[in-house]
Amino acid sequence: MKISKYIAYAAFGFVALSGCSKQLDLKPTDTINESNGYRTINDAQLGVNGAYGRYTALFSDLFLTSLLSDEAKLGADNAGQGALTYRYQITSESGDIQSGYASYYGMIDQINRVLIALPNVTVNANNVVFEEDRRKQLKGQLLALRGIAHFGLLNSFCKNYDPAGKGVPIMLAPDPAAKPAHNTMGEVMTRIETDLADAFALLPAPTAANYTDTVMNRVNIDAYRAKIALYKGDFANAISYSNTVIGLLGTINKDLATTSAAFNSIWLQNNYPVLPEVLFRIRNATSVTQGSFWTTGPNTVYIAPSDKLTALYAAADMRKTAYIGTVLGKPYVKKHETVMAAGNRVTDLKAIRSAEIYLIRAEAYARQASPNLAAGTADLNNLRSKRIPGYVNVPTFATAADLLTAVLEERFKELCFEGSRFFDLKRNNLPVSRALSDVTSTAWQTLPAGDNFFTMPIPLAELQANPNAVQNPGY
Repeated sequence: MKISKYIAYAAFGFVALSGCSKQLDLKPTDTINESNGYRTINDAQLGVNGAYGRYTALFSDLFLTSLLSDEAKLGADNAGQGALTYRYQITSESGDIQSGYASYYGMIDQINRVLIALPNVTVNANNVVFEEDRRKQLKGQLLALRGIAHFGLLNSFCKNYDPAGKGVPIMLAPDPAAKPAHNTMGEVMTRIETDLADAFALLPAPTAANYTDTVMNRVNIDAYRAKIALYKGDFANAISYSNTVIGLLGTINKDLATTSAAFNSIWLQNNYPVLPEVLFRIRNATSVTQGSFWTTGPNTVYIAPSDKLTALYAAADMRKTAYIGTVLGKPYVKKHETVMAAGNRVTDLKAIRSAEIYLIRAEAYARQASPNLAAGTADLNNLRSKRIPGYVNVPTFATAADLLTAVLEERFKELCFEGSRFFDLKRNNLPVSRALSDVTSTAWQTLPAGDNFFTMPIPLAELQANPNAVQNPGY
């Protein structure tokens, strides 16, 4: 696999040299390699930390899907940043595409290397019970991360879920020379669900005392299970997993924020290390990568919120001022920009939040064979009442179609610039329909439902290195 060749020698942060003659082909005792790179539980912890750090693949998803959907437009100061992607001029050599593919497989490679080493690392003889428990928990976290990494690839580089359809290669071991064929989507899903189930079994029950949103745990594993079940059309399990998560939100103090100050603190991060609603995040102490997708200076706007999105918010909706700002008369994406604790554009990646779980359950209620309109409406009203001061509950929707339309619009408003909108349209077989004011040409105003651009191309570098890789249709 091409991607593996770039990362195989980076797992321990070193460069390996080889190729000596037979007489000199010895293994030096002072070289770090896969057999001695991880010796203790603390070493393994550093490897796990590296796996979390490689979830920067989600950065690519946030930016890419915003450009492809109707939630963003080219900003007033755009000088070509993301413009080709926004105009659907995508090829297998597009940098936006290649970075996501490489990042996800780089993450999986790191995970697999630590998983192989983990059973053999030594523990402190004076604290065996504690360190053995750490070993078990680290394995659980790694398996969970591998599951969500494979899901990220499935979501971006495959069509809508079909168990028999072409999936992505499953990677369960580090192998720079591998040339894997594509697994079916069903095979990839089985691996994802197995990894998440195995991870769940290895991790402790959540309590207010042990819960943290910066590592994989039983609550955010079930949150991802709900998200994945909705993706595959398993609405019963989407509801079941959502029920479990929502039932624990009070225990771990992660239910929906009840004041504008608490809600704003999610994005300002002015009460770190506690962030309301966030079930899983990747810490960024100094990186401006995420914030700089949209702006790179106080007055420079590269990618702006769309007029279509901005017009959806009620005047009192606290999300409008939390997500969208204005500088010198120019609207900009504020959601990932202002962080009081660390400085402008230094922001944690909020991977999954409580609000999304309520919306997953509401959508599943609308889409199951026997829709539960009252329950779905209640979830929608609950979220809106926390976001819009003075909100008056709407009556139960008359039809499942009406409820689904309302839920998808609420997801648009709540989860904008979090990597959801494009995939929401894709899995519901809906087009991207941009407002005329958001485009400079009608040529890229609409992406028809089912268009090949809803599925990302396999990068050219992978196709050239791996004869078993197959390009997606239309590229």
